[in-house]
Amino acid sequence: MAADGVYIKLEGVDDLKRAMSDVSGKIRKKAITSALREAGKVIQGEARANAPVLSKPAPYRKPGTVKKSIVVRASKFARKAGDAGVYVSVRPLSGKRQVKLGKAGAKNPNDPFYWRFLEFGTKFFKPGAGLLFMTNAAKSKGPEAIRTFMASAQKQIERLANRVR
Repeated sequence: MAADGVYIKLEGVDDLKRAMSDVSGKIRKKAITSALREAGKVIQGEARANAPVLSKPAPYRKPGTVKKSIVVRASKFARKAGDAGVYVSVRPLSGKRQVKLGKAGAKNPNDPFYWRFLEFGTKFFKPGAGLLFMTNAAKSKGPEAIRTFMASAQKQIERLANRVR
């Protein structure tokens, strides 16, 4: 479930479950994570294509900052629960990136913190259908991402299982 109510339900994964039951847990997790990343890249590409880009210069903003920051990342919540998971989001300016690109905040042109305002709006700015770039990407490319996941997971499991044998 997402903040905007985008739900994705997987059906017909019996063959995948049978294939997964034959391989070890480590191989299974590696294959599923890889397949999830492939599926996430489908949504990432659509989100990047729809992300708004600054058309004229503005103080403390660089064109394409939000677009470049849309990434597929591993979910540490899923990992802590013993599961595999990824999510597509805008990478914040923190850690090593903050050291390299400067202090995070409104005055740093490399910080994409304002993506939330573009996606969800503010009390003064209500985004139209054109600015919901992450939401629209998830809605429009969700079924394609599921197909990509299923195809990639099957291939990954077969490849990793053959490597072990």
